[in-house]
Amino acid sequence: MLIKTKPMQALEPVKAASTTQVLTFGKALAEATRQAMEQDPRVFVYGEGINDPGGFFGSTVGLKEQFSEQRCFDVPNSEEALVGFAVGASLMGHRPVFVNLRVEFLMLAMNQLVNHAARLPAMTGYQCTLPLTIRAIIGKSWGQAAQHSSALYAMFANIPGLQVVMPASVEEAAGLLLSSIRSDVPTLFIEMKSLYELEGAVVTPIEPIPLGQAELVRRGTDVTCIAISDMVGFAARVAERLAAKGIEAEILNLRTLTPLDAAAILSSAGKTRRVAVFDIGWEPFGLAAEVSRILCTNGPVELLSPLLSVARKTEHTPASCFLEYHHYPSEADAANAIERQCLKGAG
Repeated sequence: MLIKTKPMQALEPVKAASTTQVLTFGKALAEATRQAMEQDPRVFVYGEGINDPGGFFGSTVGLKEQFSEQRCFDVPNSEEALVGFAVGASLMGHRPVFVNLRVEFLMLAMNQLVNHAARLPAMTGYQCTLPLTIRAIIGKSWGQAAQHSSALYAMFANIPGLQVVMPASVEEAAGLLLSSIRSDVPTLFIEMKSLYELEGAVVTPIEPIPLGQAELVRRGTDVTCIAISDMVGFAARVAERLAAKGIEAEILNLRTLTPLDAAAILSSAGKTRRVAVFDIGWEPFGLAAEVSRILCTNGPVELLSPLLSVARKTEHTPASCFLEYHHYPSEADAANAIERQCLKGAG
């Protein structure tokens, strides 16, 4: 029913008057998906439980009613087969969006992701494209424990041929998802569950946010705070604490890890000459390591003090809320560490 031998053509977007809506993070994802499906008949959505009344935390609500179950449908629990289905459908000219629930569950589909989705374009001499998008959530709090809270983005970002996108706000959820669906490169769209509590203004029709273009969230002169996902908001709150002590932090929201905006990192770090990296994952082989590589191999950036890494403990996430509280970094500890970093650099 879905597979066709001749690719369908995308429709020309109909220009409409813009309106502003206040949406939750999940509803912004639903709105971006709805717009993509309206504009391109090749886009379809599938996943476990996406047609439940809640619409996967609101992120798929209303899609089945508007586009029918032919283009928004529930599936059984079989990740290897479901990612393989996306690979095949994209090769046949469709643009599948697979809602995969938790990031950990993609471990069951690594063969399809790495050996097929990431590598088929290169192995065919780039005679084919795989315009597929996979959404996955990283859990946090309310007892998510070890198997629902892992930030495994570094594993995927290390694979050539995969894009890794990590929105930090309601507006980014909409704009980055739309760009991911329109991209011809297999894309992992990773969402922090804690961000689903956010509300924000979204202008419709949604404008896609370019992949690989970092956002300067806050200007500062004393230290560069490089952050991803919900750590962008965390860094902003840390910056307010620092400002009260006369330290002005610059905040860089990377938005995407592959492609990565290395030029923005070098520019900001070259100005402040102090760097703190705010990661949602573990420290070893994480974001701080990649930022360090960029700074050491791409230009004369001489830091005044050692690079600071702010990340979760290198352990599996405890199920106990009391233990979990100490698993993640605190704003106070991060602010104090950056203050010491700036004082050391000044000395």
